[in-house]
Amino acid sequence: MLRIKTLSQPEAQLGHEIDRLLNEDVIYSRIVFVSAFVALRTILRLRERLLAQRETGADLHFTVGIDLGGTSREVLEELLRWNSETWVFHNAIPRATFHPKIYLFESLTAATLFIGSNNLTDGGFYTNYEATVRCDCELPADTDEYKRLLQPLTPFIKPQGSTVQKLNAALIETLAARGELSSEAEVRQRQRVQNQARRYRGDDVPASPFAPIAVPLPPLLPEALRREDPQRGKLQPPVQTEEPPHRPASPSPAGVLVWRKTLPRSDALQVNHGTHHVGGVRLTQAQFENPPGQRIDQTTYFRQVFADYPWEREPGRHQDQEHTFVPIRIIIRGHDYGIRNFEISHKPSGEAGQANYTTILRWGREFSPTVLRETLAGAVLSLYETAEPNADFLIEITEA
Repeated sequence: MLRIKTLSQPEAQLGHEIDRLLNEDVIYSRIVFVSAFVALRTILRLRERLLAQRETGADLHFTVGIDLGGTSREVLEELLRWNSETWVFHNAIPRATFHPKIYLFESLTAATLFIGSNNLTDGGFYTNYEATVRCDCELPADTDEYKRLLQPLTPFIKPQGSTVQKLNAALIETLAARGELSSEAEVRQRQRVQNQARRYRGDDVPASPFAPIAVPLPPLLPEALRREDPQRGKLQPPVQTEEPPHRPASPSPAGVLVWRKTLPRSDALQVNHGTHHVGGVRLTQAQFENPPGQRIDQTTYFRQVFADYPWEREPGRHQDQEHTFVPIRIIIRGHDYGIRNFEISHKPSGEAGQANYTTILRWGREFSPTVLRETLAGAVLSLYETAEPNADFLIEITEA
């Protein structure tokens, strides 16, 4: 019997719905993904299971768009290596944007079809506000209704005509030479710039009437797959934003609480003479819950929080240790010390099965004297995700 239900994200994440289908002990005869935008991280998460289905006989098919720079060269190169049937859909008229999102899983006894707003990206699968209709058909009982559902979607599932080209190496080179393909790094950077532009506030612009609300994080890519995530070249600390230090801060920070911890003496750099401090704040579990009622997994949580920044292996450190630099505004006891580019270091092996920390925020040589002067042991550090144009995060340190 045909069953239809609607899904509202982020309450019901499409990524988890598809994960459950791929994790079931089902051999699919056909899997179809149609998406306007495709992100490398998202397809890397699915790669092993999709290719396993192809090896057992599934017809694996993709129809992807390249409009608006939403799909990178690396995505097309990755899909080409899968040796699946992949088509690129593009109308040369700029105002005609390829925009459908369709996901189909078909076996001999059942079929599941998703039609909605969700792109094949981390936003579309996990964090964006999206709406999707899920249709579950029993076969062969629902064959006629199933055919009626699919027939209007044929131009996308089995595309033909001059607006589609079969994916091959020559097509990738042609699109790149025409400037119609961005790199994965360029796609992410453009998204960050667009986000900053949308939330820019000048002196003569009123504050946003909308509140920031927490949304779930996408799953962290396994370490082996993170190595396939393209880098932007040699990672350098961003240029320090020049702002007057130690100025009075606004009374209440606008943002979503990401984490909170009472600072021990070692994190506050207040250690006995001859004892080495850790040089920063150990990003531990600290009994913090996100979402409410669920303790964070400190071994992956902070790497997820800062996943959109460029990471690279940290020179001179353990082979699995990587780092990035994140611009964060810091307010201590009501005084604004401006935006500082804090180094975040992550070492998965630091956990060693003992619930230790794997991630640290380093105070840095320039800011460490301020931390010492403020004597922060016992103070409470709160990390917020914000809508500020120049810094996605805010640290506020207050008395306990």
